[in-house]
Amino acid sequence: MGIVLVLVGVFALYGTFFKPSFYWENRKARRLRNLIGDKATSVVYYIIGMVAVVIGLLGMLNIIPFN
Repeated sequence: MGIVLVLVGVFALYGTFFKPSFYWENRKARRLRNLIGDKATSVVYYIIGMVAVVIGLLGMLNIIPFN
């Protein structure tokens, strides 16, 4: 479970930084971008990505049990 969260977080960070069209033009991303703007959407996605990576790493180190 930890590795999956790390991969999801890295994907979110990659997609937010490079903004490929399949990620940044997604229906849900576009809706959030229209609602709060591009910069705020980037911040939200960066936070989600970082949280996923940190929780995944903590799970891989058995600091947070995923039972």
